[in-house]
Amino acid sequence: MPKAPPSPRSLFAARLKQARALRGIASQRALGVLMGLDKKLASSRVNRYENETSGIDLDGLGKLADVLGVPMAYLVAEDEAIAEVILALSQMTPEERAAAVERLKQR
Repeated sequence: MPKAPPSPRSLFAARLKQARALRGIASQRALGVLMGLDKKLASSRVNRYENETSGIDLDGLGKLADVLGVPMAYLVAEDEAIAEVILALSQMTPEERAAAVERLKQR
């Protein structure tokens, strides 16, 4: 039987953990505090996201992306390759991005 694709919530949780590590944010509490959450709630809220017990709304996703310095799309990318492309494109100048998109479209 083929393996079921990961759920959107599990993709988000995995990408959140990656982005937190990428940015060197050592703890869930630290990330929550950077998001503006109360210190007492910060750790448990981020823990629920990373352990797939809670989802996040779009405003929260936007805030999380801003704090982590990644595009929102990175946090919900369907697979690792797409996530890497999104992150790479976000770090390019507008001209570089346009050229890269044109190259991808030629395939």
